[in-house]
Amino acid sequence: MRAISMVLAAACGLAVSSAAIAQPTLVPKATFGVNGWRAPGVVVAGDSAGSQPAGVYLALTATGDNERGLAYNPATNDLILTTRNGAINATGSPFRVLDTTTGRDKGELAFGSGVITGGTFPFLQVAASDDGQIFISNLTADTRTSAYKVYKWSSQTASGPTVHFSGTQAFGTGTTAPRLGDSLDAFGSGANVTLATGYRNLNGLFTLTGSSSPTGQVYTNSTTPTPPPGALGMTGTGPATGASGSNFRLGLTFGATASDILGKVTSQPLYNAALSGSGLSATSTALTSAGEGQLDFAVIGGVPYLAALDVNNSRVYVYNISNPAAPVSLFPFGLAAQTGIVNANGNASGAIKFGAIDNVNLTADIYTLNTNNGIQAFTFTVPAPASAALLGLGGLLAARRRRA
Repeated sequence: MRAISMVLAAACGLAVSSAAIAQPTLVPKATFGVNGWRAPGVVVAGDSAGSQPAGVYLALTATGDNERGLAYNPATNDLILTTRNGAINATGSPFRVLDTTTGRDKGELAFGSGVITGGTFPFLQVAASDDGQIFISNLTADTRTSAYKVYKWSSQTASGPTVHFSGTQAFGTGTTAPRLGDSLDAFGSGANVTLATGYRNLNGLFTLTGSSSPTGQVYTNSTTPTPPPGALGMTGTGPATGASGSNFRLGLTFGATASDILGKVTSQPLYNAALSGSGLSATSTALTSAGEGQLDFAVIGGVPYLAALDVNNSRVYVYNISNPAAPVSLFPFGLAAQTGIVNANGNASGAIKFGAIDNVNLTADIYTLNTNNGIQAFTFTVPAPASAALLGLGGLLAARRRRA
């Protein structure tokens, strides 16, 4: 009897220990910047000369809303940052390449000559495919009169960009202008790349399919202005019109497939959209805080996760979305590596991106860009599957029985 009690006690200890080990962690990446935060203007050891000619890093600013796009390139394990700070143009490209371990500026994407033109902002957002194709888009305040453009670099070392897509959209007339280009995400690789971006002032999104001569598709439930010919409708929950109904404008990420898209704007719920040849169907669910806008999706150890950035305080939240209708918050209070005052981000712009994923050790890097507030880096450790503790418990009891 004593032997059985000892085994049960050991088993209970294993269960408790496994439960403790199974807790997720989110820790600032100490090697990145200063304790996980690359602050605006601060030079990091090893920064390329063209990015900080006068001892001030020009690609991250504390005012001006200059940096809104950040991407992770899985082919090179680098970050791609876009800046509209014109001061950098005299010494380098506005498209910077950052080291994911230290945050140092390693160099740039070639800007090219005479290719990038037009738009309210000629460039703003950036995305990368699984095989390292880089896409940078402009921002147009009205796609009826100003072309939405996307530029492509075949790789990070390409000699310059080509025009991937350029076109206006024949929405109906009216005072509501379909603004496009505040968000951008990429899915796939090779010739099978799909891009997506969300509208402002109307509820909907626009996709581009194909790595050359891509096919564009509008999804919207807008009635004012009327959709362009060939647009597909939207059904499901969510505001229908106006800025509050622009559910994919700020936060937009592909899910498990090119037909799954999640969208978010501040003070609105999370939207899960399923795309098909007949339209888009969306459902909504609440997240933790009103300031969450930017999103990214990843599968780690077979489990789907969603990362979100609160632009009001730079806090990061991570959710288990095995059930998309009921996301489970792993860090209810969020976590920030940034210290001191959080600079105002009036456009609620920026980005959050999963970086390198280790499916053996169940870890993933997470990077955030909160406009006017620099870049943060974290290491997310996934909780071990609960079944592991149960298997360990069962194995211990089985072993005791065999020795009896």
